[in-house]
Amino acid sequence: MPISEATKTNLRRKSAYVDSVQLYQGVPLFSWVDLSLTELCNRSQGHPTACTFCPRIDAKFYPNQNLHMSLDLVKKIAYDLGNLQYKGAVVLCGYGEPLLHPQIVEVVQALRAGGDYRIEVVTNGDFLGPAMIHHLINAGVNYFVVSLYDGPHQIEKIKKNFADVKYGDEYYLLRDRWHSEVDQFGLKLTNRGGTVSIGPQEDVDTHRPCYYLTYQMQVDWNGDVILCPQDWYKRLRFGNLNIDSMFAVWTSKRMQKRRQQLIDGKRIEHPCSQCNTDGTLHGFNHVEQWRKK
Repeated sequence: MPISEATKTNLRRKSAYVDSVQLYQGVPLFSWVDLSLTELCNRSQGHPTACTFCPRIDAKFYPNQNLHMSLDLVKKIAYDLGNLQYKGAVVLCGYGEPLLHPQIVEVVQALRAGGDYRIEVVTNGDFLGPAMIHHLINAGVNYFVVSLYDGPHQIEKIKKNFADVKYGDEYYLLRDRWHSEVDQFGLKLTNRGGTVSIGPQEDVDTHRPCYYLTYQMQVDWNGDVILCPQDWYKRLRFGNLNIDSMFAVWTSKRMQKRRQQLIDGKRIEHPCSQCNTDGTLHGFNHVEQWRKK
């Protein structure tokens, strides 16, 4: 299926950080850390414009829960990143709406204390008023990715919110997500690890390589390091950052085994065996480094 222009812009923004490989003790380090700060989303089941392409549309499968990443864990992650002299991106996104974290400004401040890496917030924009924008940028956020679900009228509203606090479009990317099922909702549609089937889905190819584990670390609200942003089952855990260092998890035998399987195009275990995501749009430079190991 063709990739939309909005998706291409999104891929280019990510490539600027993912394509650069940082070596640590001879190991290609992750360059993209996705933190899932909360188990809440205000546009899940019951909302008039709930995202039908998201597993949260089914409250029985993925209910809203008032659970948030602790500030102590955020500080631990920042400490680990500082020890690694990390130069990539930390993205506040995951499986919920990050601006629903009750200490979101303090979270950003704690992360910024760990180093000069890039901090992004991916949000639906519903809580992104001028004051929130100002506080988050002052705390250390470099960039906002705003997904708009209601219609084109939201564009001017978000632009005005940034302009009201004297920030230009170099601080944000607006992603149009108000499209229909036929247009894949304006995104690169996937089955989210086999949890949704809406829209024109590609077939699952169990021989297709996937590079997520070569460049990205996915951290759940409770510190679990899980497979990738497509794994809404969250059944595969490589470690927990409350007790393990990021580098120890990244180089663990368990993660390396699954990483090598996916590099070799062997989607032989759940949930990879049910996933139809491409998985090769990023990470090719990391793959080259991993193959040298």
